Amino acid sequence: MSTGYYAFHQHFGHDTGEDHPEQASRITALEEVLKATGVWDKLIIHEGKSAHLPDILRAHSKAYVDQLHLIQPEHGTILVDDDTPMSSGTLEAALHSVGTTTQALDDVLNGVHRNAFAAIRPPGHHAERKKSMGFCFFNNSAIAALRAADVHHMQRIAILDFDAHQGNGTIDILQNDQRFLLLSAFQHPFYPYTHYEQNKYTNLINVHLPQGADGEIFRKGVIEQWEPALRRFAPEVIIVSAGFDAHRCDPMAELNFEDRDFLWISEWINDYCLKRRIPWLAVLEGGYNLKAFGTSATLFIAGMLAQEPTQQSETTN
Repeated sequence: MSTGYYAFHQHFGHDTGEDHPEQASRITALEEVLKATGVWDKLIIHEGKSAHLPDILRAHSKAYVDQLHLIQPEHGTILVDDDTPMSSGTLEAALHSVGTTTQALDDVLNGVHRNAFAAIRPPGHHAERKKSMGFCFFNNSAIAALRAADVHHMQRIAILDFDAHQGNGTIDILQNDQRFLLLSAFQHPFYPYTHYEQNKYTNLINVHLPQGADGEIFRKGVIEQWEPALRRFAPEVIIVSAGFDAHRCDPMAELNFEDRDFLWISEWINDYCLKRRIPWLAVLEGGYNLKAFGTSATLFIAGMLAQEPTQQSETTN
């Protein structure tokens, strides 16, 4: 079966300003590398769609959604929080981020693809139920997880988040709901400095990465902490918040991942899903050095293409 790639042109309307790290050029940089390496030709390309409001309202309050519509500027840019700009095209882009993610989810759950990558912006995993922050407005991964549960009647959904910054919004929305297993690996202590206290949540497993941690430390945490939790939980689908800002060249964090580490985690997830014949979806989060992001995200997507478990799975699963 195939791998789907989902993106949309409306993200260009989300204008964050010349000096902001979360730029439309991120998607352009990724697609240039995908095409140059030939990975693009192995994917099934889809144009994303806008969201359905009921999907958003499973994760966010109506008052919050209404407020975003009220404050969106007709011209120029405002700051929703200290680092989250909103322009006249931001809401349309955010709605397409949600809709594209749920479109990809529906397709993998309906057997159109074995797995899929949603190249969306703005990202989502910092968006809490009633709060925009960290470049995020709607929590794409949490919305997809709730759709998997409520529309597709999945009872066990795992969300894996390997961004350098913890997905506080995903935890805020899905905390202590036993339908969801939340696995998170992130630099600690670091932004957003909340929702990392594992003993407060019954469905959260953290891998704390100290400043300067490399891919070997990350791999050890995944194998020793994530893998046993996944085995116990036995998910029916996996949703990945895929962040690439742990790369050693990324300006937004202080970790030392190499390109190959993002290929490794993709192969690890893919192997797990192939062995158990379950679908999975990756949703773009961070990654801000354009060269490093383009290369590492392309390797991650290349790892999704394998149709049989790699040798790695024989030693780690």
